[in-house]
Amino acid sequence: MGRSLFARVAGTLLIASTLVLGQGARPANAACVASTGPGIPAPTGLPTGISGFHARWYGQSGYPTLCPGGRSTATVAFYNSGSLGWVSGRMGEVAYLGTWGPEPGQDAVSPLGGDGTAGSLATGWPRYNRIAMQPAPYVGPGQVAWFQFTIQAPLVPGYYRLYLRPLIEGATWLEDFGVFWLVTVLNTDGSLPTQSGAVYSPLGYSDLSVPTARGTFSVHLIKERLADVTVRTLTANSTDCASDCPAKPLAQYVAENGAYAGMNGTYLCPPDYPACAGKVNSYDYAVYNSNLRRWINRPALIGQNSLLTFNGAATAVYRRSFVYGQNASLMNAPITAGITMFPLLVQDGAVIDSEFEQTAVQKTRGTKGAIGVDGTYIYLAIVTGATVTESAYVLQALGARDALNLDGGGTAAMFIGGSYTVGPGRLLPNAIVLTKP
Repeated sequence: MGRSLFARVAGTLLIASTLVLGQGARPANAACVASTGPGIPAPTGLPTGISGFHARWYGQSGYPTLCPGGRSTATVAFYNSGSLGWVSGRMGEVAYLGTWGPEPGQDAVSPLGGDGTAGSLATGWPRYNRIAMQPAPYVGPGQVAWFQFTIQAPLVPGYYRLYLRPLIEGATWLEDFGVFWLVTVLNTDGSLPTQSGAVYSPLGYSDLSVPTARGTFSVHLIKERLADVTVRTLTANSTDCASDCPAKPLAQYVAENGAYAGMNGTYLCPPDYPACAGKVNSYDYAVYNSNLRRWINRPALIGQNSLLTFNGAATAVYRRSFVYGQNASLMNAPITAGITMFPLLVQDGAVIDSEFEQTAVQKTRGTKGAIGVDGTYIYLAIVTGATVTESAYVLQALGARDALNLDGGGTAAMFIGGSYTVGPGRLLPNAIVLTKP
């Protein structure tokens, strides 16, 4: 269901990050060493001149790993994609970064920084719920603002998240919401903190009730060790197709590839949708055909959707597929499977807030599909009676570190051990299967 309207995904980028230790915050054990993960490059071809106030994310540094009490300074870039300038010191025109949900919540206090009021740490923020103000007096349409702010690691080791969103103070919140900064606070001996416990699920197929922060949901789940299976992403079409595209039942994908299990793939334009006349079974997402060893719909990699790739048991996730599609070294690196979709559900263990970009169907409870990974396991899930966001909380509760939305509704199909556990659903132009040695 759905096509290009799902092609946007929001986010923020932290461009440059420098790590220092705050006064009196030296770790108890010299073995604790701070670091910062790899950054993400700026996009190309951003829109400009959209009527009113608008913003688009423009770049990001990696997530910081800090010692208890350590500090990190980040620069966050936003591109003014609107028709109005941002004017410092003028209410209704000045741009800020504000705290956002789910952690700590809209306009809520964060444990990672503030101005020293409302119980926040004193890290130089303009207010406890305003992370940074535009540094330049004026940021015109088509220009970039480089926001700087400092965070301080709590003294208790763990995994902390700071969700943020740009706004024009006194006027409106801007786009590119659902952005978070993951901060890992190490133990004083330099070891990683303990992860919060995930809901137990056995290997193979299971039908579970999964408690989450948003309620309890039923899920059809296939869980396997990545080292024990080969993930294959497959397409019925061998070349790009815009109309009357080939499609087949999930069981056929499984049988033709000697697979053990499988699940439906991306959103598609089904024959029973009147709006899909002239483009039946087409899909606007890039899918790597593991058998042909090439991308189908390759131009869709230069877009705002999210991407999950596999190279054997190794996985990589990209908040925006253009980060991969515009990078020659990434594009030339070997992969064995890959699929783009919208939205990204979970990244680095955090639920991505994309509700402000979701369609009414995505925000309506129904059958939702998802694929998740955690470095050890792969999760193929079909969640019933859930919104897309609620399905994200299910994948998080199951233990997925990264998870991507897949099609659901009348397309939902899951096959394992010679029979359907969900479906068969519609004929599929693409699918995901698992093979075993």
